[in-house]
Amino acid sequence: MNLSDLASIADIIAAVAIVFSLIFVGYELHLTRKQSELSNWRDVLAELTAYKAITNEPGFAEFLMRAHQDYETLSAAEQMRFGLFLEQGVHIYGNFLKHNDSLPRKLAGLELAILNSLAEALTTPGGAAWWAEAHMRGRFMPDTYATIDGLLARRAANDGKPVLA
Repeated sequence: MNLSDLASIADIIAAVAIVFSLIFVGYELHLTRKQSELSNWRDVLAELTAYKAITNEPGFAEFLMRAHQDYETLSAAEQMRFGLFLEQGVHIYGNFLKHNDSLPRKLAGLELAILNSLAEALTTPGGAAWWAEAHMRGRFMPDTYATIDGLLARRAANDGKPVLA
């Protein structure tokens, strides 16, 4: 075997090593992306859990029940409190939807559950009154209004029942 044959073999080995290292780097990137997605989901779930847990306090739960029944009878401070609570919910649910849209394979069942939870909050008399006021104040991005209004229209077309598909 001469020197040029050894050089050719070394080139082939180097090329195979490069291919294997690229495959390995690709695999590592895939694992990192997966871990990042899981971490994002945990963060969003923790945020939603904390948001919902606020209602475990009986006084706040009673306040929410009153606010959902009749927004107009609330004091200005109570309207602000209720509005900020709903606004926070819109942002949290919106984060769920945005994160779900970024996944290679969307979680359809979870998306419907999130959309129906949001619709429940905005189809009560108080929630609907606040949502109409939020429209007038322009507190959200146009896409947020379009998404939620589309959801509420789908829910209305379903006689107010949860959207299942």
